Amino acid sequence: MLQAWQPILGLSEEENDRAVEVGYQCLKDYETSIRKRARQVLDQLEREDRIGIVMLGRPYHHDPGLNHEIMDEFQKLGYPIFSQNTLPLDEDVLERLFGEEVRAGAISSPLDISDAWKNSYSCSTNHKIWAAKFTARHPNLVALEISSFKCGHDAPIYGVVEGIIEKSGTPYFCFKDLDENKPTGSIRIRVETIDYFLRRYREEIIKKRKAEQDIEAQLAALEAELRGQFVEEPEAVAGD
Repeated sequence: MLQAWQPILGLSEEENDRAVEVGYQCLKDYETSIRKRARQVLDQLEREDRIGIVMLGRPYHHDPGLNHEIMDEFQKLGYPIFSQNTLPLDEDVLERLFGEEVRAGAISSPLDISDAWKNSYSCSTNHKIWAAKFTARHPNLVALEISSFKCGHDAPIYGVVEGIIEKSGTPYFCFKDLDENKPTGSIRIRVETIDYFLRRYREEIIKKRKAEQDIEAQLAALEAELRGQFVEEPEAVAGD
């Protein structure tokens, strides 16, 4: 940047360093704000037993011109879209999803992907692997993998990502080689088909949650009954 702009703007090296530092801080603040919003939406999905979609793809796949407006179509149907780069990193969420594996020694930290992928040669590839693990462990998220150009970095992990997702029983969908300009009509039909499946999937989530709540209520009632049988009546206080 200094080489490009110094002759035009008369920048000193110190001014250039400050500009770069501010730029990185702004990027960090921007991503932090998205992660905060992602957490809010995730909490809402849990409260309402709804489904969100994690787009497993590179940052440019958020561009409607490159993704054939697939993300827009899903959002119109009521599915929030999460980016693989900005999933929430709150400690309580990471503990809930990865804590047991960390304590068991399967991974060194919630962000560790060595259990699934040891060839860490691409930042975006690593993000996709970790986001797949996150998605597979969260009951309100499903995975949608997007790729273009028969990407050399993405191709080796197609099977890895699919395996991570399907091992947990989480729904997995994909649109690959989007640069081949597939007809928009066929893409919309596929989106509608996925929507139909996810509606049935959500019904199962609601049934499962209700069953869990019923069991918890029955256990709480039984516990209260048992405690009532063994707790003696408190002695009367003088003057009462």
